[in-house]
Amino acid sequence: MPDFPILGPLQAAYFAMKNKSRSSAAQKWAKQHGLEFAPNSKTFTSPANPMLGQHASEFAGHSSRATGIFARLLGMSKMQQSFPQFSANRFRGDWQSDKNICWGTWKGYTVITWDTVFYDLQTQSDDWSEGEYSSILILTDIPLHGTLVAPNSLTKRLSSFGIEEGRGTFSMETIKFELDAFNKAYRVRGVDPKWTTAIIDQAMIEWLMQQKKHTIEVAPGGIMVSTWFTLKPEQTAEQLDFCTGFLEQIPEDLKHHHLDGSPA
Repeated sequence: MPDFPILGPLQAAYFAMKNKSRSSAAQKWAKQHGLEFAPNSKTFTSPANPMLGQHASEFAGHSSRATGIFARLLGMSKMQQSFPQFSANRFRGDWQSDKNICWGTWKGYTVITWDTVFYDLQTQSDDWSEGEYSSILILTDIPLHGTLVAPNSLTKRLSSFGIEEGRGTFSMETIKFELDAFNKAYRVRGVDPKWTTAIIDQAMIEWLMQQKKHTIEVAPGGIMVSTWFTLKPEQTAEQLDFCTGFLEQIPEDLKHHHLDGSPA
């Protein structure tokens, strides 16, 4: 069981000052784009997760109170608890907390952007170290299957490490495509290779090759981009456009039907 972060007055003051300017910028950006803002998860009510009951294996069958206690014992943030089908950075740090949450509608999709502050306990010195990264979540009722599309370069793949650790990718198969340039640019894994190759068709491949490479985690209910560092407001807007663009590239028939032809 991870220890809980007990911060001294100086540490707490330092983290508060460090986050103040970023929180102010995030709030201003949210207002400019018609989004709601919450400085932390205490004043944030998460949009409904339609897949919570179906894809929350470690939470299934437990009450909301028990789920909350269980998640906090694992050091998970409220956002990770609310959307457990996503593995992005689930086990980064001993304790994670959501900050600077913006949510609302972006190009017709329900979106959430936020920073995660994580703490690591240095057991030898009994000190806490702290880090922060940004995430973007797009919710959709398009029928999606677990897929990881990660840039195939060391510097760009940092953001996929947490996903691969969280999921273990043990249920995913590595998928290769006919275009060698795409295989060199991206590493693709999926729980349903047939579905993954259906959505990453020639048009999607051409579109992805034109984008700045980012890791996308696809799961039932939506897609998520998680970074290694925090994003500036203009970078957040860029990532939101990237995510919604990815969903728009999915072949039209698969947005409304499963592979077997049944309605979504």
